[in-house]
Order: sequence, then structure tokens, then C-alpha cells
Amino acid sequence: MSIKSDIATAIKTKLEELVPTDVKLVIFEKVRLHSDDFLDHELPAIQLFDGSETVIHDRGRANKAWTIHLEILMKSSEQGIVKQTDLWDLQFIVERKLWEKPNLGIAGMQHLRYLGSVTDLHMLEPIFMCRMDFEALYFQPLTSSC
Repeated sequence: MSIKSDIATAIKTKLEELVPTDVKLVIFEKVRLHSDDFLDHELPAIQLFDGSETVIHDRGRANKAWTIHLEILMKSSEQGIVKQTDLWDLQFIVERKLWEKPNLGIAGMQHLRYLGSVTDLHMLEPIFMCRMDFEALYFQPLTSSC
């Protein structure tokens, strides 16, 4: 298994600790492209998707910075109206959960580095969305041991 798979699995597992109280669904295996792809009972939802990767070749290993995007999606429904503060509060909860253990307990993983976030509060009403961007900094062997 690749370290990317380990990292994504660890992030998903960590975020699933928020289910069912703060979040209903956490996915990364198959990214949903449209907000309409989420059913009402699946929201609020979090999905992770691959951004980009930079590599510094360091002798027999690669020093990598993998950009990961995390989307939080919320929707007003008959059960309640979502406000900006609801989205910001959930973003804060996600931040605290991810950075409880920034190396995720993975060998070779150095740290999650938060790059920033952007919200889309009014363009997709009744959907509120926040995208958080961060990097997973890790080392990976490039050469065999021989």
C-alpha cells in the first residue's frame, strides 16, 4: 500500500469520529462532482480529493508535499436552516480533529500543514461549502535497499 493510501485512510478514519454527531458522510474513494450528488440525509458531508504533489529528490528517498483538498458541504432543509456560523463552526471542529495528531501516526509522515480555506456561502444555495487545503509532508523511499 502506498503512503498516500495510508494518509488518506488515516484522515478518513479520523474524520469518521465526527459521524454521526457533526457529520453524516466522509468519502475519498469516489469524489462527487456536484452538490446534487449528495442526498439530504448524507449532509453535512466531507469529501477529500487529490490536489498535486511536489517532490524533492534527496539521495535514496523523496521528500514529498502532497496537497489534499477537503470539502465540507452543508444544506438547509426541513430539519433546519444552515447559517454561515454553522459552516465556520464545523470547519473549526474538522481543523481540531485533523491536527490532534498532525503526523497521523504514520511512519515517514512528518506533518499536515494547513494552507488555507475558502467558503462558498451563497453561490449554491441551499448548499454551503467550505474547501480546506492542506499538505501532507512525508518521506518515501525511492531506491531499493540493495
